[in-house]
Amino acid sequence: MNRLYKNLEDLLNQKIKLYDNFVQLLKEEWICVSKYSYDSLKEITAKKEDQVMQMQALENSRSCLMIKIAEKLKVRQSSLTLKKLIQYKDNPCRNNLARCRKKLLSQIKEVNEWSAKVKNLMDHSALSLKKSLAFIHSTDEKANSPYSANGQVMEGRVEGRMVSMDA
Repeated sequence: MNRLYKNLEDLLNQKIKLYDNFVQLLKEEWICVSKYSYDSLKEITAKKEDQVMQMQALENSRSCLMIKIAEKLKVRQSSLTLKKLIQYKDNPCRNNLARCRKKLLSQIKEVNEWSAKVKNLMDHSALSLKKSLAFIHSTDEKANSPYSANGQVMEGRVEGRMVSMDA
C-alpha cells in the first residue's frame, strides 16, 4: 500500500511540474497576443497542446492508481478523492500528498486566471480589429460614393445626373 501512495505522490509531483510549465506558456501566450506576434503564438499553441496531452496522460495514470488504492482500502473509487485519501491516518505520505494537493489547487487557480486574461486580451484585440475594418470599409464606401454627406451628387464622379420623378 505504501508503494501506491508513493507512486501517487510521484505522479502528483510530475503534474506540478507540468502545470508550472503550462503557466509559463500562458504567460508567453499573453506576450505574443499583446505584441500581435502570430508566428510565436502558433509555436506557443503547439507547445500548449503538447502539455495538455501530457497532462491527460498523467491524469489517466492517476485515475488508474486511485482505482487500485480504492480497491486496497475497500472503498468505492467514485467516493475516493485526494482530500479524503489525505485524511486516512495510516497513510504515511499524507503530509506530502496534502502539500501536492495544495500546490495543484493554487496552480489550477493561476491557470484559470491567466487563461481568462489571455481570452479577454484576444477578445479585445478582435473587437479592435473589427472596428478598424468597419472604419476602413466605411471610409472606402465614402470615397467611392458619388454622393456627399449632404446628399448632393459630386461633380466629376459620375457621368450623368440622376433625376427623381417624385416631385
